[in-house]
Amino acid sequence: SSGINAEWPLRPGIELAVQALPYLEKQKGHIFVTSSLAGEIPLYKNSLYCSTKHAMNGFFYSLQQELLAKESPVSLTIGAFGLIWTKEMAQVLASNNPYPGWATGSVEDCSRGMMEAYVTRPQTMTFP
Repeated sequence: SSGINAEWPLRPGIELAVQALPYLEKQKGHIFVTSSLAGEIPLYKNSLYCSTKHAMNGFFYSLQQELLAKESPVSLTIGAFGLIWTKEMAQVLASNNPYPGWATGSVEDCSRGMMEAYVTRPQTMTFP
């Protein structure tokens, strides 16, 4: 055994969504899944991280299709986020920043995008 447990990051979000669905259906609720662009594209030297994000996205994209097919009042948005430029991230990458400007976004812009997605309920939100 490698000692790697790739299941642990998936279980809580999936269980919460499944358990909450009956309540969300009564309230015409909305699920917003915070994920990563690593769940949409492969990233070099990040195989385990990408695989867990792909699995999570696969579950929630499939659930989204099931909700649409049964005309559920519950909507689901998958937020696929790239690098969010926080003060902490700026400190970590101050001496060696491998990311181009187009691949990063500010906390403020990301927050605005998330708030808009809560209101408009798109199927997917990507940032930056």
